Amino acid sequence: MSRRGVGAAFCFLATFLYILPNLLAAIITSGSAQFETYIFLLNQNIVQEFNEITIIAFVVGIIYLLWAEISEYRKKK
Repeated sequence: MSRRGVGAAFCFLATFLYILPNLLAAIITSGSAQFETYIFLLNQNIVQEFNEITIIAFVVGIIYLLWAEISEYRKKK
């Protein structure tokens, strides 16, 4: 897999991790109409943990994309 592919994969992973807490809370509360349960689940530490992992994955993806572009630029030069 090329560096661009790996960078894009990390960016997609970051996007998925960004929406995952909301998705999990929606799935858990889908059987009930309790909006308070949904808010409670989103306010837990799980959101903070996902945010940290999301930022790391996004930064790694951007680094891979930049690395690929710099390598391509140096080859053409």
